[in-house]
Amino acid sequence: MVAKAAPRELSQIAFFNVMTGAGPAVTLYLSKLVIDELSLLVQQGPVADWRSVITTDSTLLWALAGTVGLRLLVEITSTVDILLFASLRDRVQGAVQGQVLEKIATFNDIALFESPDLLNIVQLTQKGVGRVQRLSFMLSGTLKGLLTFLPSVLLAASLDWWIPLLLIGITAPSIWVEMRHRRRSWRVETTQAETSRNMDIYGRLIRGENFAKEIRLFSLQQIMVSRWKNFYFQRFRAMAEVRKEGAIAMAFWSCISNLGAALPYVFVVVGVVEGRFTLGDIALYTGIIAQMQGGLQRLIANFGELYDVTLATKPIFQLLDLQPELTSPPQKQAADIWKSDADQTGIEVQDVVFAYPGSDVPILKGVNFQIRPNEMVALVGENGAGKTTLGKLLCRLYDPTQGSIYWNGKDYRELELRELRDRIAVVMQDYARFPTTLRENVGWGYQPSLDEDNAIQEVLEEAGVARLVKNYELGLETPLGKELEDGVDLSGGQWQRVAIARSLLRMGTADLMVFDEPTAALDPKNEQEIYDIFRNVARGRMAVVVSHRLALAKMADRIVVLEHGGVIEEGSHDELMALDGVYADMFTRQASSYV
Repeated sequence: MVAKAAPRELSQIAFFNVMTGAGPAVTLYLSKLVIDELSLLVQQGPVADWRSVITTDSTLLWALAGTVGLRLLVEITSTVDILLFASLRDRVQGAVQGQVLEKIATFNDIALFESPDLLNIVQLTQKGVGRVQRLSFMLSGTLKGLLTFLPSVLLAASLDWWIPLLLIGITAPSIWVEMRHRRRSWRVETTQAETSRNMDIYGRLIRGENFAKEIRLFSLQQIMVSRWKNFYFQRFRAMAEVRKEGAIAMAFWSCISNLGAALPYVFVVVGVVEGRFTLGDIALYTGIIAQMQGGLQRLIANFGELYDVTLATKPIFQLLDLQPELTSPPQKQAADIWKSDADQTGIEVQDVVFAYPGSDVPILKGVNFQIRPNEMVALVGENGAGKTTLGKLLCRLYDPTQGSIYWNGKDYRELELRELRDRIAVVMQDYARFPTTLRENVGWGYQPSLDEDNAIQEVLEEAGVARLVKNYELGLETPLGKELEDGVDLSGGQWQRVAIARSLLRMGTADLMVFDEPTAALDPKNEQEIYDIFRNVARGRMAVVVSHRLALAKMADRIVVLEHGGVIEEGSHDELMALDGVYADMFTRQASSYV
């Protein structure tokens, strides 16, 4: 993934790290030569002309020049590395986050937003994306540590073959301890994913504008902050225990490593006394031991970090590999029911059972009904009866767990998903308030009309909010939402009318209209205006209205009454009133509120 995201930066960093990694070891060797040459000169007595000594002693001259040159080169390449790191980090982060966002955006069903297990994966994915940002520094640090370490091993072996083996051997357990610590830390993060998600929820409640007024009016501040802190400390305590155990283990093995490193040092000192090594060798070994330990520590730390990132990126690949249960056939294999009006049978819901992902409790239980061509059907029932869920299935945001939905005799699953949804105009109960311009808030309902001012103004007029264009200086380019600079915040009713206008813009291609509580934010006067709009645009189309307000149901051709996930009554308003059943009781109770 990293290589695909930033191949140029990765190769450049590798090239510069070869120089910066090998440079210190070569510098140490050159320093040894300088010390040895100077030792010989000191033994010969004082020198009158230092220039003649340097010019005649080519070893000393080239060793000095090489030391200075290498130091300059390492300094320059280290500066360039910093710029390359930043570029690599940004490219990798952008590439990974782009893949994650694309996966979430193009996921066919909406289980990612309604299933706790999948929401936990998305939560962990955000952590993984954050850690991938550090990947450039880890890769570079690991490469630099390796390239610093290998020359040090060769130089240490030149003193005696067992020295590098000893240093590596006493450091190896630290690698195992580091990996074990990282693995346990990630296991805690995985088990605490729901806790982290709950922290985010209460963080959004505290920061969110939609909750600000009621939190203050009901004095909920301490409750919100207290709950956030409880989740925070729950996660912190779990991590602190793991960190404490890891710190103790790593400190122990660090002491062992440093004690072991003293043995070769004593060996070289004894060798100098016995004449087997020179003064340059002890200087070389002093630097080599520091380099080897530094290189090993850098490798251990970076291997630990890389292992940490490997664990953290697991949810990213889980998400990228995740396949929606809702699939679409290839366009050439999809059933084509859009070109002919012959044999139009409308939509049939047959024996539909549905349970949300991760739940064994069905929301819908064997639902059967039909929406005939040019017919408006109202879905009514108490809260929890399954009305909104059925609306989601009709829009194919989910597929039924059992049973099927047919459009003109063809199973929804046989229809190309994009084409099917293009034929549906929707106003959802939890409609979107896009933080963008008025034009886009409406025009995104049917993108080919996005730049057609007349078409957008016409549906705004039809939805009863044409004055928005006149009231604001920027007209259709007025930004909506307080989070935007110079943004305008609309009332709940105005936002709902904008959402209705967005749906109306699709009327040219829509064969099915689905309105889920479309007048929830409107007062009775405005509600009646919207009823009239629905009545007009529904002519010649199939329409489904989900509503608690039975005055809207009354204007439907047929009413389907749901209770506990099943259909219990069906018919026109007059037929159901004559039946004197559940619908008649609901309608009578609502009507009494207006008497």
